[in-house]
Amino acid sequence: MSDATLLSDAETIMNSAWASLAKELGEAALVFPKEILWLNGAPGAGKGTQTRFIMEVRHIAAEPIVISDLLQSPEAKKLKDAGLMVGDAEVIGLMLRALVACGGESVIVDGFPRTAVQAECLKILFGKLKALHAKSAKFPAPSFRIVALIVDEKTSVERQLSRGVKAKAAGEVLRKTDTDPEAARARYTTYVNVTHRPLESLKEFFPYHLVDAQKPIEAVQEGIRKELGRA
Repeated sequence: MSDATLLSDAETIMNSAWASLAKELGEAALVFPKEILWLNGAPGAGKGTQTRFIMEVRHIAAEPIVISDLLQSPEAKKLKDAGLMVGDAEVIGLMLRALVACGGESVIVDGFPRTAVQAECLKILFGKLKALHAKSAKFPAPSFRIVALIVDEKTSVERQLSRGVKAKAAGEVLRKTDTDPEAARARYTTYVNVTHRPLESLKEFFPYHLVDAQKPIEAVQEGIRKELGRA
């Protein structure tokens, strides 16, 4: 996909989702969080494990927005039941609604962006929030931070399979990547090929916090504190 096509697709998706939300709620209701931490990382990097600690470091009270949870919403299930994919457009629409529901409270968004189109949408969203703030101080000046937890393939696969062992013992529903090393490896490869590069491209636009997540939990948290505590 060319850069021009990528930007065009992102603009179409974001403008459509924005217009739909503004029509339903009214522009005056489009109050977004004053600070959004976009948390991402390879499978097994520990996003779920570290979210509460990041909330503590940044003094965030609002419950995190977990993209994978949004895709289990009634809206997303209706799309799946109709045989449709939950693509970039649906993800953006669901995420915008979740962000507005936070009001002006700072929040962590876990698992976004995942694609090049979504990374472009994030930049467009920042511009829209700046424009709202320029109109009225009622709308917070936007502050975006990218937090990336990094692990290598070996660590990712080991942690995915370890999670599967624990889930099985607890009687939880298992994913194929929880039990099949090749599926776990493929999931990591998908992250590297589809998500990592678009995520890194955001370094040019927003504060970007890279954390080595291969270490023990305490050491990872110390890295997070150093990265975010001084921001």
